[in-house]
Amino acid sequence: MILFIAVGLEFFNLDYLFSSLFFDFQTNKWPLRDFWLTKEIFHDWGQNLSKGMGGIVFLVLLMSFFIEKLKKHSKLLLFLLVASISGPIFIAILKSSTHIYCPWSLKLFGGNRPYIHLFDRVDSSLPIGHCFPGGHSGGGFAFVSLYYFFVLINPKYKFYGLGAGLIIGLVFGLTQEMRGAHFLSHDIFSLFICWATASTLFLIFFYKQLIWQTKKQYVEINERA
Repeated sequence: MILFIAVGLEFFNLDYLFSSLFFDFQTNKWPLRDFWLTKEIFHDWGQNLSKGMGGIVFLVLLMSFFIEKLKKHSKLLLFLLVASISGPIFIAILKSSTHIYCPWSLKLFGGNRPYIHLFDRVDSSLPIGHCFPGGHSGGGFAFVSLYYFFVLINPKYKFYGLGAGLIIGLVFGLTQEMRGAHFLSHDIFSLFICWATASTLFLIFFYKQLIWQTKKQYVEINERA
């Protein structure tokens, strides 16, 4: 579903229409590109927030090897760390090889590059673009892995974990879209990558436990019937 939304945004011209809201066609500039709130607070400090959250998870994981109360959560903390960095790593790999340009580089918005869609053929004379998927939003969406973390440690908080990752990612993504650094679809793709990565790793780390819980629930349902 997330992937279809992202593709639809690009191929039905919704990306362009949304980004146009933040571009001044009279001055041919992105007014919020270097604005202190979007550039320094939500972008620069936002990057530090993502790194800081990852650092905290890493430190707690290290502490779990020495503190008795945390030892039982070592595997879960390892999952959270791996899931939180894997999405951004995949995004960085894609960004280094895709041909998609940032909106602020496009002729449509005062730049000098053509608007190339995801599956378009690209002229070999053109340099490779490095704007797809959205890296900054991926740093926030990476923490949708908190949903799975709380599924096992305290299920009643799982949607709070999911909400935290979604809100941070959406704020980071919107900031970059307002600055002209990304189209909306770039950030939706990042959400898909982070969600798919976290889901896959959750199955890899805890498939035995999930199978056991499924069997237990099945037995309980049959006993009630």
